Amino acid sequence: MTTTTRPAATTTTTRPASTTTRQPSAGSQVPDAAQVGSADFKPGSLYKGPSIDFRQDGDTTTLGVWWWTLSGIVSPVDGVSVDMILDMLIANNVTEIYLDVSKMIPWDEEVAQGGLSEDDVASGMVSERYVRGFVKKCNKYGIRVAALTGASGDSVLRWIDPDKKYYSLTSFVEKIAGYQNRAASDERFYAIHLDVEPHTMGTKWDNNRAKYTQWMADMVVEARSQCDAIGVELEYDIWSWFTEGDMVTDPSGAQVNILDLMTTQCHSLGIMSYFNTGSGQFDRATNLELPYARENGCRLIAGTETIQITPTNITYYYSGKDKLIREQGVLRSLLDGTGYGKLGGAIHHVYSWYALMTG
Repeated sequence: MTTTTRPAATTTTTRPASTTTRQPSAGSQVPDAAQVGSADFKPGSLYKGPSIDFRQDGDTTTLGVWWWTLSGIVSPVDGVSVDMILDMLIANNVTEIYLDVSKMIPWDEEVAQGGLSEDDVASGMVSERYVRGFVKKCNKYGIRVAALTGASGDSVLRWIDPDKKYYSLTSFVEKIAGYQNRAASDERFYAIHLDVEPHTMGTKWDNNRAKYTQWMADMVVEARSQCDAIGVELEYDIWSWFTEGDMVTDPSGAQVNILDLMTTQCHSLGIMSYFNTGSGQFDRATNLELPYARENGCRLIAGTETIQITPTNITYYYSGKDKLIREQGVLRSLLDGTGYGKLGGAIHHVYSWYALMTG
């Protein structure tokens, strides 16, 4: 059984008290989105690396990427700017970004506190105006953006424990609802994308697998209801090790497999099918998941790992870009061979992928 560690994703961000502030526009009116990157950006001007052999322009098959470092849309990360990343994504025909907005400050909160403090900026907080500008820019080039958040380890319990009354979920959905109301049509998120991973709780998971699986299922049912209420899709990332024995009670009271419930409630299910061959990824993404996705009409996403992690056979970090390119072509061919039209791929995560492709 493989457990994958990803960049930390915070579900609730506590900011230090404001010190020196930069004043936002006064009044209650919502200002225009902020410019992200260069206004003169031109695709093909910055990224000179190769493209993975997964998706061609015009395909109905989707290709996504996880983007965990929100501050990267306003400041370079290790010398890599937002436009450099965007240029790579365009070159690789990426269709969607899962953007972690845990550190986005909603406009009303920004106004209430008198602007972003120096401490806010230092801790990676980003104004909603820049997020709106980023989404607008991505949409210009045919890339849609989902609002991502996640939890791992014991923090998962804040999401799934019914005694918590789904406070973390509700707070996040309310945050996105406010954003959607203030954003222009080309600045809005198409989905809420949850990466809440009970299997990362170690021995707590091992000793309480059935209970936590049911709690996760109940939370997903609640999430679908809340997403429907604000008009966005629900997407969820799930590990690739559930079995036919992982049964839950669905809203009707029936006993069903967790994957049956997940593919019924979610518009898209991202499988953490991490392996360093296309055939290995395909097996992990579809062995049990595909029949349920096909039956319930859910989009199924085969995830690809590129970060430095062990065991080494679950990531392309040690394999090099040439193998990544080749094996993504293998993965795509195998997905096409299923005959199911709602399939896609996604790469974890954007900065490690960029480093691999340009190294």
